[in-house]
Amino acid sequence: MKRVLIVGSGGIGRRHLKGYGLTGRAELAIVEPDAGRRGEAAELFGITEAYTDIAEANLASFDLAVICAPAHFHVQLIRRCAAAKLSFMVEKPLSVTMEDVDVALAEVAASGVEARVGYVRRVAEEVVALREKIVAGKIGRLRLAYLNSSQEFPKYRPDFQRTYYARPEMGGGAILDAASHLFDMLIWIMGKPTDVSCMFDRLVLEGTNVEDTCLVTIRFQSGAMANVTINQFQKPNISTFEFIGDAGNLMIEHSTLKFADDDSGAWKEQRNYMDGLVPTEAHQARFRLQADAMLDAIEGKPCWLATLDDARDNLRVALAAKQSWTEKRIVAL
Repeated sequence: MKRVLIVGSGGIGRRHLKGYGLTGRAELAIVEPDAGRRGEAAELFGITEAYTDIAEANLASFDLAVICAPAHFHVQLIRRCAAAKLSFMVEKPLSVTMEDVDVALAEVAASGVEARVGYVRRVAEEVVALREKIVAGKIGRLRLAYLNSSQEFPKYRPDFQRTYYARPEMGGGAILDAASHLFDMLIWIMGKPTDVSCMFDRLVLEGTNVEDTCLVTIRFQSGAMANVTINQFQKPNISTFEFIGDAGNLMIEHSTLKFADDDSGAWKEQRNYMDGLVPTEAHQARFRLQADAMLDAIEGKPCWLATLDDARDNLRVALAAKQSWTEKRIVAL
């Protein structure tokens, strides 16, 4: 059993509490400054070890920390873990600015701890299968990708105006919060980004200071290009990720992976990786898979969860996207 400290017990913290609990490999403790949330989490998950501040916890007694605090606290918590030589996973995004990010990453590298970032799509079966097929050459040389993830966000998070999402300084908005997941998928599959252009705005959603829409174009070191489209107000829930090579196309539509290599208009292969499953339960199951992957990592086993360097590139893409529209230019990374 590994001793795991969950830092933050809000919505995402509770997903991690449940995920690590389901592994059967973790003894859990929490840090939560809000007394109400702390009490609720302790009762829901049978937590007997709870702290109001990470300074109260003896970090040397833990095997792993999972940082689920708002994004503007991530860097200081990363540095605290590095100083204590405590392995950790930090939720996305890595931060909301580049301030002290490189200092923190250097301290982590010097400490020798295992460190990963919580982009949960990396354990989604359909995304893993997509990447494996691309690496195996199924669509030839990968040259282009179109990713669209759009939905009526207030339907799924009716409290969005009262959460971190509504505040840019806490990592809210379509770019840092939502598109960040897609940037990670692209970095994992397409490699290092080099150039970014973007348009964004708050077109519909009221009661926030953040964008609800973004159109982001990215170029990679390989010369391949990608377009990421998100709006958070449309009624249909759209999730399509198409990867285009010189010998065929692969597409994920929600949880269905498709392949085509001709102009017949039909997909030759299709598989729904969520067939027979309840979507909300399947999504939560990814947090158990992610927890197992992180526990494997601290035991020295292979792990493909996002690295801090991946997340640094991701953050640079997000910040460059905002800079691009503000300055009306393509931004080189």
